[in-house]
Amino acid sequence: MPRIYHADHTAHIRRRLRTETIRFSAGLLAAVLLAVGNGILAARLDGRHATLTAAVWWADGLLIIISLLGLALAGAQYVVYRRRRPDLDAAGAEAMGERAARLHYGSSD
Repeated sequence: MPRIYHADHTAHIRRRLRTETIRFSAGLLAAVLLAVGNGILAARLDGRHATLTAAVWWADGLLIIISLLGLALAGAQYVVYRRRRPDLDAAGAEAMGERAARLHYGSSD
């Protein structure tokens, strides 16, 4: 079976960015669902549980902020990736070429 050369040297970066985007999107979805549930629950409860609902609102707000910051960071990393992709591909191709040459000719190191 002949060896197949895959020229995609930046796939691991795209996989990491996709994973981060999915993770933070799921966190944002959970925060929205928690906010809706807390809103419904707060409307049905009397004033005795105000401290509990306020704590849940604060936790929900923190989760929303973390999720939005994570999505913004993943977006910024994607922009940097798109700008640097040609350089990263060239560096990866060079490294793979050197590795192939060492395997083919043998290493004297």
